[in-house]
Amino acid sequence: MSEQTIHKGLIIAGGLVGLGILGYLFFREKEERIEEAEFTIVEEPQPKKTEKPITQEKVVPVVEMKPIVPVKKEEKSILVEPKASLEPNDDFPLKLGSKGERVKQLQVYLLRNHGSQGIVNDVFDKTIEERVLKYLKVKTITAALFKKLNIAGTKKQNK
Repeated sequence: MSEQTIHKGLIIAGGLVGLGILGYLFFREKEERIEEAEFTIVEEPQPKKTEKPITQEKVVPVVEMKPIVPVKKEEKSILVEPKASLEPNDDFPLKLGSKGERVKQLQVYLLRNHGSQGIVNDVFDKTIEERVLKYLKVKTITAALFKKLNIAGTKKQNK
């Protein structure tokens, strides 16, 4: 190739690159203007059309009222046993309604070993029952399970 054709090719390539840059700048500014316009458009609220309700006359039948005579019913007493014990205790098995130091140790055990969340207090409530069921797969904590899992933290753990 001659030197002249190489120069013509470079000039053409330079011109195309220049047109590309100009086109990019032109369309970029146009997009920015469109984006700015989108934020300045404010829609005015349309007045709401209210329709008048159609009223219909209702015919109410007249009923003759007779005095009501109360009927005596047999009274039955029903004994309801509470699910949770009324007296707070710390005896085994630990279950819903239990209170005391062992329940607090159980909550700390769940927090340390299973990442459960909540406030550590001494009440075995519904959330503790759900967590025990979820992590330990039991509904109540027996003395044997308490000792086996070392919930009280009395045994030293081998590392």
